[in-house]
Amino acid sequence: MSLLLSNASAQKNLVTNGGFEDDLYGWNNNGARLTPWDLKSGKNSCAIVTANTDNWVGIDQTIRIPKKAHDIEFSAWLKAINVVKGKNDWDGAIFTVVFLDSQEKELGSGLNIARITGDQAWKLEQAKIKMPDNAMSFKILIAMGNAAGTLIIDDVAAKVID
Repeated sequence: MSLLLSNASAQKNLVTNGGFEDDLYGWNNNGARLTPWDLKSGKNSCAIVTANTDNWVGIDQTIRIPKKAHDIEFSAWLKAINVVKGKNDWDGAIFTVVFLDSQEKELGSGLNIARITGDQAWKLEQAKIKMPDNAMSFKILIAMGNAAGTLIIDDVAAKVID
């Protein structure tokens, strides 16, 4: 029992509707849609489909950081189909976290957990991130950033690490 208590453990998921079982509830949506045809688990996933590299299309969610949280593990299952990036190195299918201060101003430029081009079978993309000083909340952004193709998302999570 003491061995179990000494290991770091993740808490409950801070993301609202990370599995997209309640439509796109909890997410700010800019062109994404629900799909029951290609998913990792449950009954739905989220699909972002774009035809050209001229726009940012995606979803985001802003979440308040719990008190005394020092590290958070971010994860999402992602699948990419024929993703073609625009002209910049930072373009592509992205999974990014941006930290915000008490005035909702961004702290830094955000941290990319994944940037995908081409094809990718379902893959768990994850990162354990230390909370920056003065961070009060974070925004999870999953998008086709100046990219064409399809990005499918399921089981998005953010869990405080003890």
